[in-house]
Amino acid sequence: MNKKINLVLSGGGARGIAHIGIIEVLQEKNYQIQSVSGTSMGGLVGGIFAAGNLPELKKWLINIDIKEIVKMLDFSLKLPGLIKGEKVMKKIDGMLPIKNIEELPIPFTAVATDLQTDQAVYFDKGNIIEAIRASIAIPTIFTPVIHDRQIWVDGGLVNNIPVNIAQKLNNFPIVAVCVNADLPVTSEQWHIMKQNKKTENEHLQKINQIRKHIRQKIFAHTPKHNDTPGYSEILDHSLHLMISQISNEIIKKYPPDLLIEIPRKIAGTFDFFKAEKLIQIGRKAAFDTL
Repeated sequence: MNKKINLVLSGGGARGIAHIGIIEVLQEKNYQIQSVSGTSMGGLVGGIFAAGNLPELKKWLINIDIKEIVKMLDFSLKLPGLIKGEKVMKKIDGMLPIKNIEELPIPFTAVATDLQTDQAVYFDKGNIIEAIRASIAIPTIFTPVIHDRQIWVDGGLVNNIPVNIAQKLNNFPIVAVCVNADLPVTSEQWHIMKQNKKTENEHLQKINQIRKHIRQKIFAHTPKHNDTPGYSEILDHSLHLMISQISNEIIKKYPPDLLIEIPRKIAGTFDFFKAEKLIQIGRKAAFDTL
C-alpha cells in the first residue's frame, strides 16, 4: 500500500482510545497521514493528532484519576443533557495550540449531526474546539452545541465512520478504523485487557463512585434496583445497537482500502479507566492488519 494515506476514525466512546495506539503504529511504520476524518471520540483523537499533540492526550488519559473526573462532571439540571462539558473541553482546549482547523498541519474533518435537519455536519474549517465539542455531544449525556438555529450533537447518529469524506479529498488509499466491530474478542485481546484482581477491584470502585456521584446529582429521587440494569448500561447497549448498524452500512457503501477493527465487546463506552489497555489493543490491531 502507498505510504501516503487518508485516515478515518470512528466513534465508540472509550474504545476510541485505541485510535491512539493505531496512529502510533502507523507512524512507526512510516505511513504519512495526509488527512484525518473522525466522528465523536475519533474526532477528538484525530483533531488533537492533527494539531501535533497526541502524546499529551495519551498521557492525560492514562493518568487521569477519579478526583479529576468528578471535578470535570459539570452537571446540568436544566439544559438538554446531563453534563455541560465545559470543564472537559477546557482541558482539551489546552491540548490544541492551533485553534482553527484550516491552520492545522494535517487536513482534519470532524463529524456532528444537526438535529434540525437530521443531516451530518462536516467541520473542515473554523474553530476546532467547537467542532470537537459538537462531534462528541452524545445525546442525553453532553448538552448539544447550539449555533444560530442549528443544534449539533454526536456525529455517530448519522455517520460514525466518515469514509465518504476521505474519498473526496485525493487519490491516496484510505485506512479506516472501526472500534465497534461485531467480532469476537480473541484470547490475545482478552489477555491484554485482563487486569489483576486488585486493579479490577480498584476499577470497579472508581466506576461505582462515579455512578453514585451521578445518581446523587441527577437521580436523587430515582431508586436503583440491583436486579435492573443501570442508566449507563442501558445507554451503552443502546448506543452499540445504533452505531454498529450505521457503521456496517457505511463500510458496505464506502469500502475503505484497509479496515482496522476493534471488537465492540473489548470495553464499554464509558470504560475510560482502561485507557492504557485500549491503546495496547489498538497497537496490536494495527500490527495484525498492516
